[in-house]
Amino acid sequence: MPSTVHREIQRKLLAIGEALGYRSRRSFKKHAMGDAVWLDGRSKRYTGEMLPVAAFEILSFETKKEILDCIMTLQAISPALGVLVVLEEEYARRAEGLITYDAKSYPAHIRAMAEELSRGIALISRIEVWDQAKVERLYIKYVEARLRL
Repeated sequence: MPSTVHREIQRKLLAIGEALGYRSRRSFKKHAMGDAVWLDGRSKRYTGEMLPVAAFEILSFETKKEILDCIMTLQAISPALGVLVVLEEEYARRAEGLITYDAKSYPAHIRAMAEELSRGIALISRIEVWDQAKVERLYIKYVEARLRL
């Protein structure tokens, strides 16, 4: 079951997509779920379905193998931009039981690993690695700013 932080980031990603004019969903299709997807509603006129502009996988407890699985999910969705969002808070909490890493170095290690894995497929998929702070900045810029109008 996703953590509270995971659900909150997912909610914010969906709200950002809506604020930017996309149709936001928690998943794309049964065989390619994702954590959040921004869809271009206009594409339905000429393709018969809404095409994914951006798809997100939220990383909170994934290992290297599971991060690769997340990348494969993003590839299956085939968005213009795939994003792995690293939840530093969750990895910092998880580091409490580790010998090699601490609350600061473990989230940094996960982010570096995700960036390395995404660079490995850069010729076939455009995948970025974001942190919680980037999601927060986008949320403030596009969602909260719109609410203030």
